[in-house]
Amino acid sequence: MAKNRYFEDEEDRIGIDKSLLRRLLGYLRPHKKQFLGGFSLLLISVLISLIWPQTTRWILDNILTVGGSHYGDYKLGILITAAIGLTMVFDVFIAAWRVVLITRLGHYIIYDIRKELFHHLQTLSFKYFDDRPAGKILVRVTSYVDSLYALLSTNLIQMLIDAITLIAIFIIMLIMNPKLTLVSFVIIIPLAIFLFYYRRKLTYKMRATRNKVSNRTAYMHENIMGVYVTQAFNREEYNQEELQKLNKQVTFFWLKQILFGNTLWPMVDIFATLGTIFVYLLGYQMIIDPSHPFSLGELIAFTAYIGRFWQPIFSFSSIYGQFAEVTSNVERIFETIDTEPDIKDSETAFDLPPIQGKVEFDNVTFSYDGETNILENLSFTVEPGELIALVGPTGAGKTTVVNLLSRFYDVTGGRVLIDGYDLRDIKTQSLRTQVGVMMQDSFIFSGNIMENIRYGRPEATDEECIEAARQVYAAEFIEKMPNGFFTKVEERGGGLSTGERQLLSFARTVLANPKILILDEATSSIDTQTELLIQKALAQLLKNRTSFVIAHRLSTIKRADTIMCIADKGIAEAGCHDALIEKKGLYYELNMSQYRALLEK
Repeated sequence: MAKNRYFEDEEDRIGIDKSLLRRLLGYLRPHKKQFLGGFSLLLISVLISLIWPQTTRWILDNILTVGGSHYGDYKLGILITAAIGLTMVFDVFIAAWRVVLITRLGHYIIYDIRKELFHHLQTLSFKYFDDRPAGKILVRVTSYVDSLYALLSTNLIQMLIDAITLIAIFIIMLIMNPKLTLVSFVIIIPLAIFLFYYRRKLTYKMRATRNKVSNRTAYMHENIMGVYVTQAFNREEYNQEELQKLNKQVTFFWLKQILFGNTLWPMVDIFATLGTIFVYLLGYQMIIDPSHPFSLGELIAFTAYIGRFWQPIFSFSSIYGQFAEVTSNVERIFETIDTEPDIKDSETAFDLPPIQGKVEFDNVTFSYDGETNILENLSFTVEPGELIALVGPTGAGKTTVVNLLSRFYDVTGGRVLIDGYDLRDIKTQSLRTQVGVMMQDSFIFSGNIMENIRYGRPEATDEECIEAARQVYAAEFIEKMPNGFFTKVEERGGGLSTGERQLLSFARTVLANPKILILDEATSSIDTQTELLIQKALAQLLKNRTSFVIAHRLSTIKRADTIMCIADKGIAEAGCHDALIEKKGLYYELNMSQYRALLEK
């Protein structure tokens, strides 16, 4: 199973859509001052570098002769040399200032992109996360976004400056000597052909490597999260072998990418050397030929410009390799941002007013995959303050019912209404502030216990958090801890028992004080003694509140006003505990099977 999932690459489009690039550059707009500042400082450095060859030519032709004899103003030469030195010192300070501006620019942009991406992920429905390994989502928020830093700051500015530099050098060279300029640029034609071929090949290889790294990250993330199960089933060696296979794939494709990528610089260097050799050969002939007025200083300056001309070409080559990798990551980032939430508010959605707690399912049909229905034409009405227990075989649809009520999924057909309002007509956020859910998997966040209880209601006071914990008897074990309610806990509640984690989650739900309460297997991992204590709290908690309880422990739901047995895509039977026992149907069989299991122990 793991092999099929983690050895499968994500589909790629070869060649990035220009609209994505324009959209990516749009993140520069709020930070244009930093961008223009960095660009201006870099432009000054480029202009200084373009002046030096002309300065060298002037010194050679006007201060020194070819033989080294002095025929010019020696002091003027010293002053010019000193001016060059001061200019270089000035350029160092400009470079330092430029680095600060560009670094800030990069971090600001990455912050904006990661913020937007993370915010959007939190709006996506359960289905998005059901269909993807968490590791493949995580890598998009972390390394894929990080890879944009250089492109949107240093590299982008450098590419603009390089383009300006190439144009400026071409004009200067053309003015100095058109013939030598044309000879220099003949070599550009075969280089352009090579770069065209190189570009497509490198893009394929970088995207293949990216996919393998994504697969490995997803596999490692899942196995770290499931380390307890791994050790319990002695899967360490098998998982290690699977990781080795993924590592080998990453290494294989990475080496192919590196080997191919490293051919670019030598090839550009060869073309640059050939172009320079042609210029020297022709330049020497011009110097010794009286019919061509061309001095040694001009030749030195011209070859300096040639060397300066090839620097942007080298820079483009280096940046292109990073650009090919980054653009493939951009597709994944925008693919996530552009994913429309399955659950989203309509344009006419309104805030749900304070509710009484009446719930109606009107001919509800639902399917997770669009093919197989989990529920079909399910209808029932729950009056405010009633306690409804949902029981039935595993996979029958009990959790689906409460997920639809919380609007974690939308119905395929029919309607779900609260106080007569269709859930699709109201704002989801206003719905969930009045519908409290405690899941079977009690997730505890890193921080302290007080912060975890306050999670669903950030404005709550410490006293309110403590009172919520006391209502569910969580305060008893919390107060025995080293720092009480301010004891630190790790992610997923490391150091706490399963029952303690569930009690904390229960206190979190109590503090939110919802009008409709959903308990999904909320007491499945609490020992019998703790469960007896919590029954007293539940009796008070459930008063004047519409409640839905899902539990395999049938003893926890005997006091329900109505017990609904979910089976065969609907309600197989419904009624109070005693009536359903007398009926000797599905509920009776569930009771008997549980009692038989207890007797066998």
